[in-house]
Amino acid sequence: MAEEVEEKREEEEEEDEGAVGSILNRISSVTSVCKRSVQLISLILVVMLAVIISYNPPIRPVTYRMPPAPKLTGPLTENTRLRSAQQILKSRVVGPESIAIGPEGELYTGLANGRIVRIEGKVITEIGYTGSKECHNEETCGRPLGVRIHNNTLYVINAYKGILKVSMSGGSQQLIVNMKDEATRLDNRQTRFLNDLDISKGGVIYFTDSHSRHSREYNMYAFLEGGPHGTLFSYDLNTLEIKVLISGLHMPNGVQLAADESYVLVAECVRGRIVRYWLTGENAGTWDFFAINLPGYPDNIRRRESGGYWVGMAAIRRHPFSLVDYLAPYPQIRATITKVLPYFLIRSLASQYGIIVVLDEFGNILDSLQDPGGLVVPSASEVAEHDGVLYIGSYHANYIGKLRLRDEF
Repeated sequence: MAEEVEEKREEEEEEDEGAVGSILNRISSVTSVCKRSVQLISLILVVMLAVIISYNPPIRPVTYRMPPAPKLTGPLTENTRLRSAQQILKSRVVGPESIAIGPEGELYTGLANGRIVRIEGKVITEIGYTGSKECHNEETCGRPLGVRIHNNTLYVINAYKGILKVSMSGGSQQLIVNMKDEATRLDNRQTRFLNDLDISKGGVIYFTDSHSRHSREYNMYAFLEGGPHGTLFSYDLNTLEIKVLISGLHMPNGVQLAADESYVLVAECVRGRIVRYWLTGENAGTWDFFAINLPGYPDNIRRRESGGYWVGMAAIRRHPFSLVDYLAPYPQIRATITKVLPYFLIRSLASQYGIIVVLDEFGNILDSLQDPGGLVVPSASEVAEHDGVLYIGSYHANYIGKLRLRDEF
């Protein structure tokens, strides 16, 4: 009897061992299949990535590095001053990037549809346009960006073509600088993104071309590319001579002459800094850095009535982490982003944080106006000051910001 029990126990053990072995074999088989699947998926992903990278992306990015963005302390301490701004003419103007103020306090600006307008209170009057009135895209409509008043005449940059001279009362306009004309271009230099201008008392126009490869319509491509494709030009209204003052700039946009016209400032947006080109003195014809490592990507620069400068920021550089700054050393990642994501989605990734910086005559930051979260002013292309009021432009907003200055300014 005992022998039968022992035999039965041994048979059960053998069956258990067989079952365990079977289970282990199955696990081994499943593991092997999983490994092969992971390897196959990894191979597919690598091939897909290789195809994406090798397939021509819309940008040719370069490698560069940004210093850590400045902390929001001292004059940059986070505040909500911009939230006190009014949104005037809401839904009646779209893309008022730059604003010039006339002798009676009237405003002049260019809009996204190519119209150039005069604003008196709530009355908007069209006085010119940058392209065809019957147009269906930005290039044929034209895109007015920088605007300035000189000798009672309005001068307007058309991002796609050149510089317009427009009667402030309307009724007449003239293209005085046609950068599409081969006779005008220097060394057959291509300009695709004309941006801002300023004019000296003697009639010399200083203006920028932000990018020789990408147009204003695809400004985010120009930004993400990060290359030295921008230029500062001068054009003499008296001699009609055009010159290249600085080439190889990194998306230059805003232009501003010093009060004594000893130098001209140029915002180098992609690099978060401002370049100074000397016009007089022993340094004439050379350039240096006026302000570096700004808290955002600078757009237009305008003089303050009390001295120094207002600098509008297209977007903030966040401390301790800024995505664009982080991606600066990784051109292939930036190229892949522009290849994989549709352009409208790339545009939507821009930070919503309004910031305007006050600089002194030496490039030091004195103060800032901010709107964390961009509840009222998500970005600022330009600040125009007049009679205790700031008028804030934006290349995409459907209003003009209006902020009354407080005593501390």
